[in-house]
Amino acid sequence: MAKAIYYSSVDIGTNKICSILVRIGPEGELKVLGAGITPSQGVHKGVVENVAETREAIAASLDESQRYAGSGVVRGVFATISGSHINSVNTKADPGEGAEPGGLSAMTLRNLIEAEFPGFDRSQQMLHVIPYGYDVDGLSGVRDPAALKAGEFQLETHVVLGDDQAVQNSVKAVRNGKTTVNSLVTQSIASAEATLTGDERQMGVILVDIGAGTTDISIYLHGQPWYSGVLPVGGIQMTRDLAVGLRVPYYIAEEIKIKWGHVMPEMVGAGEEVAVPGFQGQPPRLVRRRGVCQPLTQRMIEIIKLVMLRVNQAGLRRLPIGGIVFTGGGAEIEGLKEMVDNALGGPVRIATPSQVAGLPSQLRKPAYSASVGALLWGIKHGSERRRYDDRGKSSTEGPRSLFRRFSKPREEAVG
Repeated sequence: MAKAIYYSSVDIGTNKICSILVRIGPEGELKVLGAGITPSQGVHKGVVENVAETREAIAASLDESQRYAGSGVVRGVFATISGSHINSVNTKADPGEGAEPGGLSAMTLRNLIEAEFPGFDRSQQMLHVIPYGYDVDGLSGVRDPAALKAGEFQLETHVVLGDDQAVQNSVKAVRNGKTTVNSLVTQSIASAEATLTGDERQMGVILVDIGAGTTDISIYLHGQPWYSGVLPVGGIQMTRDLAVGLRVPYYIAEEIKIKWGHVMPEMVGAGEEVAVPGFQGQPPRLVRRRGVCQPLTQRMIEIIKLVMLRVNQAGLRRLPIGGIVFTGGGAEIEGLKEMVDNALGGPVRIATPSQVAGLPSQLRKPAYSASVGALLWGIKHGSERRRYDDRGKSSTEGPRSLFRRFSKPREEAVG
């Protein structure tokens, strides 16, 4: 009789740490056993800056998620990573003699790129190496060439890179006497796992995860990631703008943003008012809700413009057929869908985690898409684990000389 298998994820965010523990039963059924949500410490704009503080917050989150299952059930976790240091390139590879289409494992492919890709900066680590197509005898875009009789073929891959020091700090923050890191997953790819449908991936879609400290972007074309990047701006900036405008502390501005925030002031009644609590001897006061919305609207417009600038720089000249999917805590603000729809047109969707049956209502919110997605990624790609030493350095094993050369990253426009 098959044994149950346990998986655990840790989403390392700027505002919160979220851990989830699940069990895969003998018949393949998935059951959520626990979740732990704690305030984040030592993380700035998605990057771990104080390892000790972050480790303490992660440990508390993991302990909470494993309270009823036992702390020894899972030793390895799948953890998210973010920050503006993350970037991506698309490569074309010429395999050497004897290579067969479709015969390269993800681990082998990663080893080969690390060894021979001339554009690879050794101050970076590879987070993802994702094959997305082949050129077979001059025919591009072939998805599965294994059954074709090919004279020559090139393998196309999407490579996501992260700053070596930032990666090491993330690994060190997770590792302790009881926990190791199975793999790091970028937040945008994790969120995509939990929110995107198969049709959206095939048609092409832009996934935008608006978190507290960062906005993470992934572009999917023909079913696979084609671009990955991170903007160092998110919901925290919106709250700070509101705090300055209302002349209140950050925590009061955050409460007002969550309860009364809207990024389409014209959809708010002209006479609506918001009660601003008093502090430090100041009396409470009433302000127009439209006035509360104004700084939030301006900041969200800036975020959307920065997202579209990145999309254009990636080479995408128009919206893909699948449109834009927003998720993350910042996507929960009212009016976002209407704002983007008015500005850009095309399909716009605010997404919640939807790929796990029986997910607790607490986690069925955009803010937890990356948390759930990292778990799904780990279940799907569990065999592609990395090995991290005590310094947070990753290593792999395998052949080192199958690919003769790599071309420069693709720069052609799409659409």
